[in-house]
Amino acid sequence: MKAGDLIRFWKPTEVFEYGAAGETTIGLLVEYHKWEKVATVMDNDGVIHRIRAEWCQKAGKKDQEVFDNHAKKKRSVV
Repeated sequence: MKAGDLIRFWKPTEVFEYGAAGETTIGLLVEYHKWEKVATVMDNDGVIHRIRAEWCQKAGKKDQEVFDNHAKKKRSVV
């Protein structure tokens, strides 16, 4: 993953012994260093999150379409 990539990540709402429960969100990777295993991500609302690298993955074509549709709806409301 490189800075500027569109990624899918999980915002953890609760953390359990066996993992985290949360919602999937699309965002933009701001910074990622392999040795830290922490990604800095900006979500579609402009909020910056620092999350564990295991909770994010590079987004695919279908995720891009969902992100574009969300952006169009947001622009039409404003």
